[in-house]
Amino acid sequence: MNIEAITQKAQTIAVHKEIESASLMEAKELEDAGRIKQIDETQEFNALMDAEVMINQGGFFDLYV
Repeated sequence: MNIEAITQKAQTIAVHKEIESASLMEAKELEDAGRIKQIDETQEFNALMDAEVMINQGGFFDLYV
């Protein structure tokens, strides 16, 4: 094998590794975004449940303007 063939092979491998790395990073970002959305939805649900409990217990909200 000559040096040009070795260099070409190394460049090809490097490009494939870069593509694979970018794909993994994108998948991780999507997974993180999904987790953040799930946390936000859970917090919103918990807040609604807390408000419902307060209303059912006869509590009230004071609104100050």
